[in-house]
Amino acid sequence: MPLGSIALDPKTPYHVYEFVFNEKVFYVGHAWHHVRSHGRWGHVRNLVEHEKRGTLKPSKEQDLNRKSNRVIAFLIYAGLPEFEVRIPWEGIGKAFAESAEKQQILKRLSEGCLLANIRDNPRPVTIEEILEYQGVTAAKDR
Repeated sequence: MPLGSIALDPKTPYHVYEFVFNEKVFYVGHAWHHVRSHGRWGHVRNLVEHEKRGTLKPSKEQDLNRKSNRVIAFLIYAGLPEFEVRIPWEGIGKAFAESAEKQQILKRLSEGCLLANIRDNPRPVTIEEILEYQGVTAAKDR
């Protein structure tokens, strides 16, 4: 079955995940495959290595410049430990996962979290604000 078919199948199990650094949630997402959540650190580390060598392709640069990935890239550049992945919701179907993700974003915002999420986040913040919230000093021009 093609990946698009799996993702859109209403019987496909999904999960909502959170990225947590210094006990502070900085991103909420949803996925049907754990590679998207649990493999993000390695994915961004690979992008950072290409950025350092000057071999980062334009399409990959766009991926690295997503706010959540830039936060992770800063942690990698700073030599900090990998963030924690938490799974606050598991269920069936993409529509339910999207709804659960939105509810989790709103819950975390009400708790005072500063999130890198763009969609469903009525309080956008900068990467520097997220790093400060996490207790990490942000360096300019990263």
